[in-house]
Amino acid sequence: MATPSDRTTELRRALAAMAPYLLSHHRADEYYRCHRLRVADREVAVCARCSGVYPGIVLGSLAVLFGVGGGLWAPLVAFGPAPALADWAVTTFTDRRGYNAVRTVTGATLGLAYGVALPWVLTTATVWPVAVAVGYGTAAAVGLRLSE
Repeated sequence: MATPSDRTTELRRALAAMAPYLLSHHRADEYYRCHRLRVADREVAVCARCSGVYPGIVLGSLAVLFGVGGGLWAPLVAFGPAPALADWAVTTFTDRRGYNAVRTVTGATLGLAYGVALPWVLTTATVWPVAVAVGYGTAAAVGLRLSE
């Protein structure tokens, strides 16, 4: 039976192994998909698309919370994820490496769509955004399967 000390050691090892992926889920050979930031004397890789997604989620959620831009929500939810999916597909299935600025902007539109859709669905019982999510999710799953 493992002792508390053994569990602590195991947890520390797991956290150390996970640390490189906290800000970027990419392997080192895919760091071209990341912004490189200098923090103190270290270089940190931050996923370019995620650097747009997370602020987008916050802004989209705030838009719903404060009722801002309600007329834009439906087109944003329907079409906001498309640029990110298209950019991902092009850079996955062609030799094109893409640009981090494009990844960040398309991530922001994806994040805005996420940020609007979830609270909108939860607060108004509007269900069509769920169908949109299933459609994009299916397309992404097929793309991932084909990329293997």
